[in-house]
Amino acid sequence: MIGTTENSRMWIKICGVTSVDDATMIAQAGADAIGLNFYAKSSRYIAPETARIIRDAVADRVGVVGVFVNSSADEVATIAQQVGLNTVQFHGDEPADVIAEFHCLCPDVGIVRAFRVGSEGIASLQQSLRELIAIGIPLTAILVDALVAGEYGGTGRQVNPEWLHGRPETWPPMILAGGLTPATVSAAIQSVRPWGVDTASGVEQSPGVKDADKVQQFIRAVCDSPNRP
Repeated sequence: MIGTTENSRMWIKICGVTSVDDATMIAQAGADAIGLNFYAKSSRYIAPETARIIRDAVADRVGVVGVFVNSSADEVATIAQQVGLNTVQFHGDEPADVIAEFHCLCPDVGIVRAFRVGSEGIASLQQSLRELIAIGIPLTAILVDALVAGEYGGTGRQVNPEWLHGRPETWPPMILAGGLTPATVSAAIQSVRPWGVDTASGVEQSPGVKDADKVQQFIRAVCDSPNRP
């Protein structure tokens, strides 16, 4: 549901897409998914009407993931249906019951749960995972981003890889985000060995405006990384 990838390489998502031109360029460059941001306070926010146009332009080539921050289950479901999203990413402080309610409303839409990890490590992440598993939420993947107070992604801050060493093998597929650029992604992959990677600011000219050269360099760096799956 979050896009297809060959077994020989890592899943790649380019997030914070705001235009058809960028979405088309990203699809042609070989990414597996794009992210569309529905958090109104984000500099990469787009309206559902614009998102539908972008989705229709590229949905036959890449997965389309909607990113939400502290929206109600009804709002997420309404936008998912309006835009035609195949996956939603909960990137805020949503409690498990909100995610469960969304799953009841849209059982065929994949769910990515994002966690912001800081110096306290992964204890709260693991507790949240236990809660979601206990109520039967089928997570497509989890995404790990850097914790920055008052921010919900797109900060360019990297996650300390040591916090993810020795993580349980029972975790859902893990997507690494936070400060990934063409210059840093290979080392991050070698250290963390995620299932997938996600970048927004790392391949931009300005917030929401992607740089084609950086996108291509990023994808090439991921594909050339010696420790990809």
